[in-house]
Amino acid sequence: MPKERPPISEHEYEDQLEPTHLIRRSHVVLRAGTMMLGAGTSALRVREVMSAVARTVGVQQVEAQVTFTQIVLTVGRRGIFRTQVGETRPSVDADRIARLHQFSHELPERERAIDVEARLDAIEHQPRCYPTWLLVTLVALACASVSVLSNGGWREVLAVLPASALAYTAHRTLTRLQFNLLAVVLTSAALASALYVGFAALITAVAGAPSPRFAAGFICASIFLIPGFPLVTAGLDLTRLDLDAGVPRLTYAAMVLLAMAIGVWLVASIAGVSPAPVAPNEGHPAIVWTALIAASFFAVFGWATMFNVPLATAVASGVVAVVGNVPRLLLLAADVKPHVATFVGCVIMGLGCAVVAGWFKMTKIIMTVPTLLVSIPGSSALRTLIYFDQADIVSAIESGVSTVLVVVAMVAGLSGARMLTDPEWAFTRPDAKQRG
Repeated sequence: MPKERPPISEHEYEDQLEPTHLIRRSHVVLRAGTMMLGAGTSALRVREVMSAVARTVGVQQVEAQVTFTQIVLTVGRRGIFRTQVGETRPSVDADRIARLHQFSHELPERERAIDVEARLDAIEHQPRCYPTWLLVTLVALACASVSVLSNGGWREVLAVLPASALAYTAHRTLTRLQFNLLAVVLTSAALASALYVGFAALITAVAGAPSPRFAAGFICASIFLIPGFPLVTAGLDLTRLDLDAGVPRLTYAAMVLLAMAIGVWLVASIAGVSPAPVAPNEGHPAIVWTALIAASFFAVFGWATMFNVPLATAVASGVVAVVGNVPRLLLLAADVKPHVATFVGCVIMGLGCAVVAGWFKMTKIIMTVPTLLVSIPGSSALRTLIYFDQADIVSAIESGVSTVLVVVAMVAGLSGARMLTDPEWAFTRPDAKQRG
């Protein structure tokens, strides 16, 4: 008689039913997506990387629902389907975005999941591009440069430099300790503003008279808190009607901006900052424009390094910012409305980023976001807060509407440039990239 096989245990039976080949492939596809999403890029690019990995490991069907912090992935192969959920925290790492973008384009036609996993390990453990001391210096230089663009003088630059450096250091420390994000933003904004007031008072004591341009540098000390990546990628996601990702991103950016505004407002109300607009800097046109051009470059370059943008791309972003900001400043000098001038400047910067990225094989999104800094309406935002504090509701609404229009113009200009240069944004066809 044939020998009877021993009975199969419940766990062994479940193991035989599990599609282990699909589990491994699904895991590596989801990991690539969560790494890309956690680096701060748009939902389209997250799906693009996941699709590239899926093709390489032999997954035939991929469907992904991408939100701001979560991916719901369903993959299918040989009639078997599997759904997984991945989650990540909001952060920004431009170098990781660039590496994952390059990784997705260099994948072979077929590769084992374990080998793709090894590639992702190498990207995940890549050290940051800049040491902390250099990063603090460059961020302080960026904030000081924005004060020049806001019509600040040498006193404002000298006050912003140490104030922003110390506040940014505190911000990094609190973030590393994983305190509540909004509390960290509010505290950092208040600290930066208070330090600026303190250093400005020391300079006034030495100079013998207060600076008439004090307000120009006040908000610039905390400008490093502006959520540039979430704001821009939210605009790009909404442009493509990726509402699941775009709406939460925009909400997140608005909450960060609100926390920052509260921190700045607390100090502004105590310090009695004047809401009066600051007149443009006077002097020989060659000197003034040299300062504005240099400030445009270093503001964007410093902000790019804060996002961990590689050096060559950070330099390219600074150059493109100069090319786009000069026309914006000329339009403002000709009394063109700020949001119109900002839209024109951002379209030029968006087109410039597309051209330069194509020439030098750079990633467009990590070039585009830092260029935004030269158009940030910091002065009008500060005036809005002060007018509200003084119960001047009409002036506050006027200044607030102007601020919102400039922010919308920034995102609309960059989105418009993206639609002009990228078929995936200009069309809704799934084969738009190939046709473009």
